[in-house]
Amino acid sequence: MSRLRQIAGCLLVCGALLSCGSSPPTRYYALNDIAPSAAAGGATAGAIPVRLEPVSIPAELDRPELVNHSGANQVNIADADRWAAPLDEQIRRTLSDDLAARLPEGLVADPNEPATSDPRRRLSVSIGQFEADASCRVTLSVSWSLQQPQVGAQNGSQRIEQPSAGACPGALPAAMSRALATLADTLTPLLAR
Repeated sequence: MSRLRQIAGCLLVCGALLSCGSSPPTRYYALNDIAPSAAAGGATAGAIPVRLEPVSIPAELDRPELVNHSGANQVNIADADRWAAPLDEQIRRTLSDDLAARLPEGLVADPNEPATSDPRRRLSVSIGQFEADASCRVTLSVSWSLQQPQVGAQNGSQRIEQPSAGACPGALPAAMSRALATLADTLTPLLAR
């Protein structure tokens, strides 16, 4: 009987130790396109479709985990909260979908289309900052360049701040998605010409 109690006690201790070592479940997040608040305007006759080029992002964001800043020189990396796909690819897809929802049909080319001889305007976006602070308020700073066939490039920059609707890291993807939609709103008049 005492031998049985020893085995039962040992199993109980082992079970307790194993449960202490388990990690929380991993949660996966994705950015999403957001419908425009106003109907898409008309494009200038003969407007050439625009294709969004691959997006560049800062190195500290080029990782599977969600990242937010907790101070001037400190970041939090959420080990259990991860992007479902690489962030630069999600940003490109989401921004392209946001632009397509705001511009007339056919004016935004599929960013993954094969090479074509059809004329295309190329929109390049470089993200200098796309981060959240401790309250999950997102700041998006971008520079962009629109290259037209046989014409010089138009360049610009934009800084967008988006308040959070919740706590980080869970509210971060939604706030980032809203910031990209705001960027699409500001680029739409330029691309509709």
